[in-house]
Amino acid sequence: MIGILGAYGAVGIWATRLIKSKSAQKIRIGGRNIEKVPSELRSEWSDAEWVKVDVSDKESIKQFMDGCEIILDCAKLSEAQTTQMDEIADAKNTPVLHLGIAGFQRKESKIPIFYGTGAIPGLSGLIPQYLAKNFDHVNSLDFYYGGLGAFSYTAANDFIESLHNDEIRTMVYWKNGEIIPYIPSSNDVVEDLKSVISINKQFPFFDGEAEAITRKINPDEARFHMCVSGERTVEIMNSARFQYKQNPDETIKKLCTASKLDVFGIKENTFYLCIMEGVKNGNPLKLKMTVSGLGPSPMTGVTAGATVIALEKENVLGGIKLLGESDLATSIIESLIENEPDFSCEIKDMNSIEIEGEI
Repeated sequence: MIGILGAYGAVGIWATRLIKSKSAQKIRIGGRNIEKVPSELRSEWSDAEWVKVDVSDKESIKQFMDGCEIILDCAKLSEAQTTQMDEIADAKNTPVLHLGIAGFQRKESKIPIFYGTGAIPGLSGLIPQYLAKNFDHVNSLDFYYGGLGAFSYTAANDFIESLHNDEIRTMVYWKNGEIIPYIPSSNDVVEDLKSVISINKQFPFFDGEAEAITRKINPDEARFHMCVSGERTVEIMNSARFQYKQNPDETIKKLCTASKLDVFGIKENTFYLCIMEGVKNGNPLKLKMTVSGLGPSPMTGVTAGATVIALEKENVLGGIKLLGESDLATSIIESLIENEPDFSCEIKDMNSIEIEGEI
């Protein structure tokens, strides 16, 4: 059985639908207000087990986990609640996937517990690894990610929390094993970015996920960039540091509202652009990978759903870590290519010879 908390939310609904379509496991759906779930969803998931859960109550969480092989957390949880859930999961030998990063600390665990199992972080950490498998050695990595879409509360909270996280470093990049002051890459990607989405703000963004996958791939140089669309969203971001200290909850809600207004009447999209140079069989190679096609909430949901499917199939080592640090890149991305018609993935060499066409 697969247990899903918040399965009927803006993100959870996408994860649940993918899981139900690809897994033979029975689904258990948990939430505080399951009686308010629309009848349409009740009918669509009539074979699911519906359980009322209080995520702040230890016994309620234990009962929800009983009999489950994997737990997917799509709910709005506090740091204390995620920590409590991880402790229960470890005792029950039940892998857990958290959409958010609130409460994340790398720790030993006998079962896999992943944080950031969505789009950013999550898929943003898997894409460079997926592209790197084409190389014997990577000389340089340039990565751009962002999107145009309405923030969920959890996504907005994660983003604003990241601005206050000491691990987040802007205006830096990786060179020869060290983090040093940022120097722009020689790659001109402006037209590539404009072809996918409009951008109002772009800046170097080297967070814990970026550092983890850089150490894993071990390129000579690596640059990561965050791209933000939407004038109202950028305006809130510019004042978020100060406002968040005064009123965290209100600031998160303002960011959610601003992002919703920015996408009113516009097709949402999340995009990733990865340019990699290196060596394969002694020959120089330069590849470009682009991924887009789904808004932030759907992209987060399908990535989380594909991760559940991957965990069913793969033998994954234990430990509390970010999804981007896992070895599931190939399994998750190929699952998305196969199962999500709106998921567009394209890999080309920089001499315009196509490696893998758009899906």
